[in-house]
This record gives sequence, C-alpha cells and structure tokens, in this order.
Amino acid sequence: MWPTFFLLLQGAAGSWEEWWTYDGISGPDFWGLLNPEWGFCTKGRRQSPIDLDPAVLLYDPHLKSLKVDKYRVSGTIMNTGHSIIFRSEFMDPDGLVNITEGPLSYTYRFEEIHLHYGRTDDKGSEHTLAGYSFPAELQIFGYNSDLYNNITEAVAVRRSEGIVGIAVLLQVGALSNPELRVLTSQLH
Repeated sequence: MWPTFFLLLQGAAGSWEEWWTYDGISGPDFWGLLNPEWGFCTKGRRQSPIDLDPAVLLYDPHLKSLKVDKYRVSGTIMNTGHSIIFRSEFMDPDGLVNITEGPLSYTYRFEEIHLHYGRTDDKGSEHTLAGYSFPAELQIFGYNSDLYNNITEAVAVRRSEGIVGIAVLLQVGALSNPELRVLTSQLH
C-alpha cells in the first residue's frame, strides 16, 4: 500500500457529478466541456487525477508521520456510482478528529471520506502510480480549522491551504481490512 498525500481544493460538483468518468468522451480531457468550471482539468497542473512518477518523487527522511486523532465518528454514507462517500456529523466538540503533522503546517478537521472503486479489481483508483491504476482508493478530506470555521468557508476562498486530501491506494488481498469493513458494511 502506498500512502500518498495531496493538498487539494475541492469544489462542489452539483448536478454534473453523474456525468464524468476517468476515460472516454466524459474523461478528464473533456471535463471542461461538460462543465465550464472544470476547464482547468485539461490545462491545469494542480488537479485530479494525478499520475505519480516514483522517479521524480523526493524522499524526506526528516518528515514526521501524519497524525490523525482517533475518535469514533458518526455520519451519513452514500454511493454516488463513482465513489462511496461518508460525511461526518460531529455531535460532541470533544470528539473532533484533527489531522496534523507530516507535511502539514496547519491543523485540519476531518470532514469526509471518499472510497473510489471500479467495476473490476484492476482499475478503481482515481490516481495512478507510474501509470498503474489500483483496485480502489480511499481519500480522507479535512478543512483548515486554524484559518476557517467550516469546510464551506475553506472551499469558498479557493486557496491551497484550505482543504487537505489524503489518498491511500488500495490493493486486493487475502485478508479483510476491519476498518474498511466498518465503512463498506453500511452499504446495501
């Protein structure tokens, strides 16, 4: 498993969410035609999907591990057809999940999880590693709670430090993952 960290600016997709794909005539090359707000998807350099090239990645031996508070979180789960989305619903202010350290300069408050998957076990991840697509990808999103009061405010300012996205590329294995099973067991 290759844990990968991305700082992403996530916007609202609205009614266009059901039309996009990662290939063909509704793939990234055409996203700007599907929705004018997605125009940077064909010419921008800081958007998804990303093909990670290990030959140009730098290893930092002094980088601290990412820290994610461990609290039980309640929320809602839905299947969009492109991904499974879990949105948190915090009831207890003492049980807020913060994401800190690693490459992060700020504290980010956990907001939602996206689980991307495919129709087959060979292509389901949003991002690729040296052109290789993984069976699935788990993305954890949070907003910068040092600078913003909520995720809506963090998204609205459209700055790179507003949202953090943590992507974990997943392989199919012989053993079941108990943490992932908590998420997928809620689907009917």
